[in-house]
Amino acid sequence: MASQIPTQDVHRLAREGNASLLRMALEDNADLVASVDSDSRTPLQNSLSAIPPSVACVEACLDAFNNLSDGGFGENRRTKVLENQDEVGNTALISAAAIGNLEILTLLIGAGADVNAVNNKEQTALHYAASKGHVNIGRLLISKGADINARDRANQLPLHRAASTGSVPFIHLILASKSPNKPEKPRLNLLDRAGNTPLHLAIESGHAEAAVTLIEGGADRDRGDADGTRPEEIEGVGGTEAKRVREYIVQRCGPLQAL
Repeated sequence: MASQIPTQDVHRLAREGNASLLRMALEDNADLVASVDSDSRTPLQNSLSAIPPSVACVEACLDAFNNLSDGGFGENRRTKVLENQDEVGNTALISAAAIGNLEILTLLIGAGADVNAVNNKEQTALHYAASKGHVNIGRLLISKGADINARDRANQLPLHRAASTGSVPFIHLILASKSPNKPEKPRLNLLDRAGNTPLHLAIESGHAEAAVTLIEGGADRDRGDADGTRPEEIEGVGGTEAKRVREYIVQRCGPLQAL
């Protein structure tokens, strides 16, 4: 017998984290897992909106792939569901990385989700993990082939995002990693669209330890921004904080050489 639960209710069940009823509906009609709501989200994506995000609902959606009308695992329809983009372009994997749910991320990667998928801003899951300082998420993504040198629309790498938030552990993670593409090594001195290197952003945001970590990792202290200003010459956060950052860098790395 076909499920009597309408499509919109499947999405509601996922948002509410009602895994038992969602599983029943998908067992009756597996094709509902490929449906999208008014926000272009599948039940799989809506499972991440539950409070807390529902691992059981995600598992119910992934199990439904076995019964899709086009043959289940390995077929195009499974990929279409996994890589479905919501209204801002986020896939389920990008959303899982953004909220820092390692268990769900692991399930999605195991099902074949693309770790290098991008949203409307060309941001990857690794960009979001870096912004939030989710080191375990970043480590898993990189181990599965995430590109540490992926550029978003602002020409920022995940390293720019980690530097901006001062996430020293994440910076260490990137410095110790390789890209599956060329170049393999982290691009420490890449200018973003605003003309800033990761080192500029770390200093400007007042993150002294992050700045030192970048310098010790090979960042160029003489690399100018769009105006030719070196990282340690920018105003930064201003006042006492900016002075403290510069003093700490000099203490750890020595004085900036005159040009």
